[in-house]
Amino acid sequence: MLSSTDALRKTQAHVMSYGIGTYALLCALALCIRLFWTGYQSYRRLQHVPGSTSYALTRFRLAYDGWHARSVHSIEALHQQFGPIARVGPNRVSFNSLSALRTIYGAGSGFERTSFYRMFDAYGTPNMFTFASGVEHRNRKKLVSHIYSNQTLMERQSVEMVKRKVQAFLTMLEAESDSASEIFTTLHYFSFDAISEFVFGTKYGGTNALSGNTADRRLINDILDPARRRLAWFGIHFPAYTKWVTTRTGLAGKIVDRLGLLPMNKPFTYSGIRRHALQAFYQHKNAIEGGEEMAEDTTVIGRLFQVREKHRLSDMDIASECADHLLAGIDTTADSLMFLIWALSLPQHERYQNQLRKELLNSQADEAGWLNPRHLSQLPWLTAILKESLRLYTPLPGFEERSALVDTVIDGLTIPANTVVGMSPYCMHREESIFPEPRVFKPERWLADDGTLLPESAPQNKWFWAFSNGARMCIGMHLANAEMLMLLAAAYRQYTTVARHPDTTPGITSRYEIFGDESMSKMTEHECWIDFQRLSG
Repeated sequence: MLSSTDALRKTQAHVMSYGIGTYALLCALALCIRLFWTGYQSYRRLQHVPGSTSYALTRFRLAYDGWHARSVHSIEALHQQFGPIARVGPNRVSFNSLSALRTIYGAGSGFERTSFYRMFDAYGTPNMFTFASGVEHRNRKKLVSHIYSNQTLMERQSVEMVKRKVQAFLTMLEAESDSASEIFTTLHYFSFDAISEFVFGTKYGGTNALSGNTADRRLINDILDPARRRLAWFGIHFPAYTKWVTTRTGLAGKIVDRLGLLPMNKPFTYSGIRRHALQAFYQHKNAIEGGEEMAEDTTVIGRLFQVREKHRLSDMDIASECADHLLAGIDTTADSLMFLIWALSLPQHERYQNQLRKELLNSQADEAGWLNPRHLSQLPWLTAILKESLRLYTPLPGFEERSALVDTVIDGLTIPANTVVGMSPYCMHREESIFPEPRVFKPERWLADDGTLLPESAPQNKWFWAFSNGARMCIGMHLANAEMLMLLAAAYRQYTTVARHPDTTPGITSRYEIFGDESMSKMTEHECWIDFQRLSG
């Protein structure tokens, strides 16, 4: 039998338990009401925008599509249903028109990048890519824009650098023929070696993956793991949770790992490459402080060290900038080249490969067999094939979001301040009124009847958005084009290519999406086998 003291304690425990439970229930109810009210307010403020109710009510509808790697495909479907303006979230609107492109991304636009891009900060420090402010972006871009200009890139030193990387790729095809034909990986070696030397030079930070350096090749494993899509998805939709769970160390880290709470097993995406970039930064810094002369005008890091005092750049400002340039130049170039070579290697596209080879072999080469890099972009079939591949297989096809601090009229609709708006290359490049049969690889769509390239004023060129446009246009566009054009010209003057699995599309990871050729039912992510057959004579 309970004593009066025990009975009192038991009664107090019941009351406390009831009170805590009630309090927790009330808190959960208050949170639900707040979330509902916030969502309802967002829903009402954009009621005038056409779109699907399920997407308008909750951001998790589009997040669900993203989890299944189809959010951009869903946005395209909404545009097909509702037209060039489609509401894709409670506070998110997608556009697909040239007028919207100019308003959102054009010169003098009041729209700036959202906090979404901060996930690409390096070492906790923003860089040119992640700056929200257009002023900050413009000031940083001025520091390095000269070395990325087409005029500078066509100077002897940059051209010779790209030639060396192209030759190393071709040499690897001969020396490692059994494995080198898996071009998803080997083209990453090519782009990694090229951008690392461009950013850091040869002595500190330049890589030699093409030449067989095991440590440098291992760094590409940062990119190969498909789980990076899951990490990116969590980072975008649950940033606070992702930051907390991925920064646990010691016992807490072991518990998190044991419970399977990590979106991706360690090491995380790009961690090895970022360590490599940080080590290269400190090697440069120590060398400069030791009186060693560095290549100031031909490398990104050299240029930033040259202007660091005048522009008050911290160590991490320079390190973050260099790491971002390094990472930005790997996937994009490699994936674009892979899809282009794969498309040309399909049996149904043999005529395009033959036409390209005929054009290249009929072009004047120097004694070493190299075509003049300055003339490559003037070759109609080479340029048309490259543009068609970039149109159909844009390496960054997803929604590029922006927001403005004031109400803005876009395509006749008033968009309230702080609404997330944007467009996607994927949707623009599949606008059927501009690109008939948009899912078909047709390089001739970029050529006039007389076989010359279409003028820049042609609608196709106005809708081409592989490198973005305006102030935020890809700073590395000319470097990427030089790498791609020079490798293609050299390869197809010496080889024919045949897809080993012509019924299977390669797939690439872009943020938390996966993209391939939609006309094929089978896909292999991060793998593409191409047989290179040397031309006789």
